Amino acid sequence: YQRRVREELFEDAKSRKEQGNQCFKSGDTKKAKKHYLYALMITRSISSRDTVGRSMAFFSGSIQSGLVYDEPQSFKEEVECLESNCQKNLSLIFVNEKNWDKSLEYSKLALERNENDPKSLYRHSLSALNLGLLDAAESCCNKLLELEADNKLYLKLLRDIQN
Repeated sequence: YQRRVREELFEDAKSRKEQGNQCFKSGDTKKAKKHYLYALMITRSISSRDTVGRSMAFFSGSIQSGLVYDEPQSFKEEVECLESNCQKNLSLIFVNEKNWDKSLEYSKLALERNENDPKSLYRHSLSALNLGLLDAAESCCNKLLELEADNKLYLKLLRDIQN
């Protein structure tokens, strides 16, 4: 029962992310942001084994505490990937809004999952630059250039940081 509930929650989170993608493509970033944030809320509840366990125990009428559900590693990875994609998408929205604090926050969360993700590194570096955090900006930009040494966008970003 609990596994089915988690899978249904995951499908809802995927649907919200896709709705966010459609809203973003149509230019409605306000709605896109809501969908991504909602999807993140769902993925965090799925990831939080203790909280979800208690919630499921409550909803199923069980009063057991400390329930632990062992999910297959692939399911955990899918949830983390979806969460990371929502974080990257939110970071992009905040870059476009020039909300550098929020962009930095969400790109940092995405980088915790994958420290070499080019989109997250770029948005983190750009946000750090615009917040005057030049060491952080340069560090991320250097990682980007390790991944793609000839990328003109990354080289321009490094020049902007150093000037």
